[in-house]
Amino acid sequence: MAYRFLFVLAMMVWSFPSLIHAGKRDGFSIVGVWMLKSEIAPDGKETSSIYTQYTRCKIYDADSTYYTVQLHAVGDEMMIIAHEMGRYRLNDSIYMERDRVMPFTVIDDTTFVTEFEGYKETMVRSNTMTEERKQEIRDLVRKYPDEAEAPVKHFVLSTTERKLKAENKVFLYIIILLVAATIGIGIYVYRLRKRKREIERKLAEIEEVNALRPEPVATAMKQVEMEFFQSEYYLTLRRRIEAGENIKAHEWKELDRELKVVYPNFNNSLFALYNLSPTEYQVCMLLKIRTKPVEIAAVLNKDKSTISSIRTRLCKKVLGKEGSGKDWDEFILSL
Repeated sequence: MAYRFLFVLAMMVWSFPSLIHAGKRDGFSIVGVWMLKSEIAPDGKETSSIYTQYTRCKIYDADSTYYTVQLHAVGDEMMIIAHEMGRYRLNDSIYMERDRVMPFTVIDDTTFVTEFEGYKETMVRSNTMTEERKQEIRDLVRKYPDEAEAPVKHFVLSTTERKLKAENKVFLYIIILLVAATIGIGIYVYRLRKRKREIERKLAEIEEVNALRPEPVATAMKQVEMEFFQSEYYLTLRRRIEAGENIKAHEWKELDRELKVVYPNFNNSLFALYNLSPTEYQVCMLLKIRTKPVEIAAVLNKDKSTISSIRTRLCKKVLGKEGSGKDWDEFILSL
């Protein structure tokens, strides 16, 4: 009986390593954020990656999911190029993801090395990325996975602007509720409106910072814009607009997605300042892709005077000043 017990115990000890979580190996956990430090080619040439141009970044989650991006930090902002997501597994000295099986060497708790097709990559752990930034990257990679036929998608992320936008919406909803309240609550409403104006002022400052962003970021975004205006999607849409054809509901959604890729802050900036109606936002999207007011009227089945009235009204409500439709057009093109 004692021999049988010892045999069962020995089998349990022998099989224990196979029960280790996919993200752990001999006490080492790969879960977290990792940056590419360097790459050694088969010919022995070493290329340093971290802190030069775009840095490859990988997020490993405890549920065996990884997210790969390229990023370039600029002050409070970050440019990100979404790459891929998938499942990974770490077992003994082997690392696996998708159809790639790679030798895996742990240098210490902050560094590991993988090898694939003769290339050795050294990754170092990063503990500076916030949970908010990591979640933002996960969401972008899920929404825009890497596709061989798709153009490269760039995003400029601003945590400060997102916080202001969310805060602005909260205050706007509170203001709507308090407008119908008593005179005493009206004083509170005034204070909230004052805070709303302060938020709008800060958003304007962020737009100014974006206009003065470093040359590498500005150049990359300009390149994305040029590629969009030369794309088959835009040229086809342009021909339909010139012919006065209507745009269907799903096509408006597609145009919105395209603009978020080319102008990452366009949608956020507009709705942070004012809660536009669907028609008002459609007018703004068409203006952003260089559509003339007379063409917008034809596409939306409205009089040209109606389109002019929408642009003038938005200039007053959003910018807080009397202005012409042309003033609103220039503001849209500046975002």
